[in-house]
Amino acid sequence: MSKKLLFISKDNLTTNPRLLKELKFAVSLGYDVDFVGFSFDNWSDKIDKEIITKINANFEYISAYRKPLFIWFFSSIIEKLAQKLFFIFPKSLIIAAFAHSKRSFLLNRNLKKKKKYDLIIAHNLPALFPAYKFSKKHKTPFIFDIEDYHPGEAVSEKKEIERRKFLFKNILPKADFITYASPLIGKFSLDLLKGSKMPDNKLINNCFSEKEFKHVENNTEKLKFVWFSQNIDYGRGLEIFIPIFYNFKDEISLALIGNLRDGFSKEILNKYDDFIEIIPPLTQTELNLQVSEFDIGLAIEPGKDFNNEIALSNKIFSYAQAGLFILATNTQAQNKFISEHPDLGILTRSEINDIANKLRIIIKEKEQIRSKKEERFNYSKKLSWEIESKKLEKIWTQIFTNKKTS
Repeated sequence: MSKKLLFISKDNLTTNPRLLKELKFAVSLGYDVDFVGFSFDNWSDKIDKEIITKINANFEYISAYRKPLFIWFFSSIIEKLAQKLFFIFPKSLIIAAFAHSKRSFLLNRNLKKKKKYDLIIAHNLPALFPAYKFSKKHKTPFIFDIEDYHPGEAVSEKKEIERRKFLFKNILPKADFITYASPLIGKFSLDLLKGSKMPDNKLINNCFSEKEFKHVENNTEKLKFVWFSQNIDYGRGLEIFIPIFYNFKDEISLALIGNLRDGFSKEILNKYDDFIEIIPPLTQTELNLQVSEFDIGLAIEPGKDFNNEIALSNKIFSYAQAGLFILATNTQAQNKFISEHPDLGILTRSEINDIANKLRIIIKEKEQIRSKKEERFNYSKKLSWEIESKKLEKIWTQIFTNKKTS
């Protein structure tokens, strides 16, 4: 009988591509896989419906919007009440979890009806407490994947940072394994656990299957730049870069892939739209094939909080695996990445003069950048999901056989 795995997340599959890769890999190994996540009544739900038709697994979605109204209202009340109670009971895990996010309450509520699994894999902080609670009740091993350093994310109240650190410090040591999405996220997360039992842990890079990319040569007059994210909006650095890029519109073009927010479109893009192409959201496989068509990938990270400084987004791996030359802002994590792979791109500060200077360098080196695209494409095969997924297979085997991995 095949092992039964349960994946849980505060997101759906479209907005949690890291989990999607793991889930598809688990299915490919013959595991019996269930997924519990959220629906959002937006663009991502449509893509999710397409994704799940191609995967032999069981999918269950909890509503993250106001339908059904009673559950939405009740979970909102629980969240607000828990936030007030946290001042009185700062050492309560359940209060800290529900105060952090009502999705933690909703996931915990959903898992109460679940039976025994051989392994539960949780992504994102709202899934941490429900995974731990289920694990404790059913004596099921659980893995927590740290996609982001949650205590380092920007929050509106200081108590929320305290809650996140409390959840990390008190639940992560009880996990059977921890995976993390960048070397620095791993370092700072594990630093919080000093003095506690250190769980087994491993870096799993945000790579993709090498089969999702193709080598494409360009001979267009203009250098083709690309950027993608779930949403095309403020807070991602585009408002800084686009006006500078506009000064070079005769020599470059820019494609933005994602869900375009109206406010950003009216206030920013409408001023510069004669050199910008907007491409609606795509499935991950379609996205990587589309990215392959370009010359330069923009890894813009504004360093808006500490997590943003130490995270490595999936886009920098997508660009690298497609053979694109990368223009990356100099966050700590991206600085480390480019220093380890210097032929893949260059760094820039998020300052007008430095961005403009780096653009001049790139435009001047257009032919050389294009001529080395295949070389970068082949080099980046060592960053592929085919390699990273082997780490996961070893981790799961370790848990099922109680053997250590190297």
